[in-house]
Amino acid sequence: MRFVSDIAIGLACLSAALAFLSYVLRRRGLAGQSRQVAIIAIAGLFAFSASRFTDTAALYFPDEEWLGYGSLATLFFALTASLVVWSGLPALLAEPSPGELMEANKALSGAAELRAAEVARLAATQAELERAVRERTLALDEANQRFKLALRNSEISMVQQDRDLRYIWVHNAPKGMAAADLLGRFQKDVLPEHVDAPLGSAKRGVMANETPDSLEFSIAIGGVTRHFHENIEPVLRDGAVIGVLVTSIETTSYRRQQDELRGLLREVTHRTKNLLAVIMGIARQSGRSSKDVSTFVARFNGRIRALAVAHELLVDSEWRGVAIRRLVWGVWKAVSPETLNLLTLEGDGPDLAPECAQNLALALYEMQSNAIEHGGLLAPGGGVRICWATSEDDPDLGVKMVWEETGRPSAPAQTIGFGKTYVHGLLPRATKGRSAMHFHENGLTWTLTLPRSNFVANAGAQGAIANRAQGGAK
Repeated sequence: MRFVSDIAIGLACLSAALAFLSYVLRRRGLAGQSRQVAIIAIAGLFAFSASRFTDTAALYFPDEEWLGYGSLATLFFALTASLVVWSGLPALLAEPSPGELMEANKALSGAAELRAAEVARLAATQAELERAVRERTLALDEANQRFKLALRNSEISMVQQDRDLRYIWVHNAPKGMAAADLLGRFQKDVLPEHVDAPLGSAKRGVMANETPDSLEFSIAIGGVTRHFHENIEPVLRDGAVIGVLVTSIETTSYRRQQDELRGLLREVTHRTKNLLAVIMGIARQSGRSSKDVSTFVARFNGRIRALAVAHELLVDSEWRGVAIRRLVWGVWKAVSPETLNLLTLEGDGPDLAPECAQNLALALYEMQSNAIEHGGLLAPGGGVRICWATSEDDPDLGVKMVWEETGRPSAPAQTIGFGKTYVHGLLPRATKGRSAMHFHENGLTWTLTLPRSNFVANAGAQGAIANRAQGGAK
C-alpha cells in the first residue's frame, strides 16, 4: 500500500507541477513577484514528487543509502519552497482578481470615453479659437490696409518716439523724407535746433504730464519752407509712459490757400469799392435825368441789371473776359426778353476785358432802352442788328461794332440825358475808343470802335464757345 500511495502522490505532484508550468509558460502577462512565486511553487512540487519516487525506490533498494539522503534533500527543498510561497502569498493576494480587472477595465473604458469626449470638446474649442484668431487677424489686416491706404496720398505722417525721443516707428513720412532716414535716430540729430527745441520741450511735457499737446512749426525740406501742425499723445504701457505718438499734418497747402484767399478778399474788396462807386455814379446820373421817382427806379434798376449781367458773365469766366455775343445777348435778355426775336447778332472776335465789359453793358442798356421807348423796336417790322469784327488793316484798332436800328425814323434827342452822355462821352473816354451816331429816315446807326487794349489777349476759344451757345440769336 505504501508503494502505491507514494507512487500516486509523486505522480499527482508531478502532474500538478507540469500543469502549473504550462500555465506559467502560457500566461504572458504574468511577471514580477507573481512569476517568481509560481516558479518556486512548481520547483517545490517537482521536489516533493521526486522525494516520493525516491522513497519508493528505497523500499526496493534498502542498501542504497544515497536514496535516503536524496529523499531528505528533496523534502527539505520542497519544505523551503512552501515557506517561500507562503511569504509571497500577501503579494499574490494584493493583485486584482479577474473580476476586479474587468471592473477596472470597465472603469478605464468609461474614463477613456470621457477623456475622448473631453479631447473632442477641447479640439472643437481649439478650432473655434483658431477661427476667431483667423477672423481677428483678417480684420486687423483689413484695418491696417485701410489705415495705410487712407494715409498713402494724404499729407498726414505718424511717428512714435521713446522717452529719449528716438524714432522707433515711422509711417507715411513727409514728402522729401524717408522712414529709413528717421528710424533709430534721435530727434536732435534729424531736425535743426530751432525746430528741435520747441518740439522736444512739448514732447517732454506730454510725457511728464501724461496729457496731449499740439503745436505748429516750419522747416526747410529740399530748400522749400514747409509748414506742419503736430498732435502729440503719450504712449503708456502697464500704466507707465514709454514715449509719444505724433501725428503730423502738413499745412503748407492750407497756408498757401489762406494767402491766396486773403489776396482774393483784398481784390474783391477793391472791386466792390469800384463797383459801389460806379453804382453811386449811376444813381446820381439817373436821378438828374429822371422826372419822377418811378422813372428813376425803372432806369436805375435797368442799369444795375445790365451791370449785374456783366459781373455774372465775368464770374463764370473766372474774371478772365467775356465774349461780345454773350454780353449783348445777356443784357438784352435781362432788360427785354420779349424782344429777343427782333435782335440779330453777327460777328466774332476776342473777348472783352472785365472793365470794358462792364462799360459796354451799360451802353448796350442805354441803346436798348432808347430803342424800346423811342426807336425801331416800337414800329412793326422794326429791329436791331448788331455786328462786329476785328480790323485787319490796323492791328491796334481792335474791334469795330455797329448797331443798326431800323423800322422808324430817328432824330437826335433835344435834351441831353444820362444815356446820351454815357454813350457819346463816358464810354469813349473809359475805353479810349470812338463813338459815333448817325440818324436817318429808317432808323439810326451807332458805331463804336474799341482799341485792342480793351480785349483779353486771345480768348478766342472761349469766344467761339460763347458764340455757339448763343446761336439762337438771328
